[in-house]
Amino acid sequence: MRMRNLWLPLTIIALAGCGDESEDLPNTPQLLIDRTELSFDTEFSAGTYVGATTFNTLYIENRGLQTLEITEASLSGPSVFTMKKPENWPENGPLKLETYKSTFIEVAFKPNAAQEFTGKLTLKSNAANGETRELTLKGKGVAAPKP
Repeated sequence: MRMRNLWLPLTIIALAGCGDESEDLPNTPQLLIDRTELSFDTEFSAGTYVGATTFNTLYIENRGLQTLEITEASLSGPSVFTMKKPENWPENGPLKLETYKSTFIEVAFKPNAAQEFTGKLTLKSNAANGETRELTLKGKGVAAPKP
């Protein structure tokens, strides 16, 4: 019986590209984050109603063979931005992530006025690809519609 499915060769080629990724990882800890900016309801010139809260989450992963130690996560800017560290972050000491381990940092935005706000989220670590990372925080407070 002869197969007439053209997808089979493509599937085999695609699967051949899969494999153990650890072979290509650098020996040093590598900080991978999923974005460089956290924006809150800023699409289409929208915003967040004054007094309401919106959330955004930053994904963090170690893409190196050595342990990544995140020693600091801090916010600077107006108090309309607040941060929730991961539950597994030790009270004293760094958050440690082994190879391919990940965590999340949640940032909330609660505007107190109808205006634009900016701030910074700073991460400090032992990552070889950048010990300090600064992410811009952007949010826009808008007045709630009148009933």
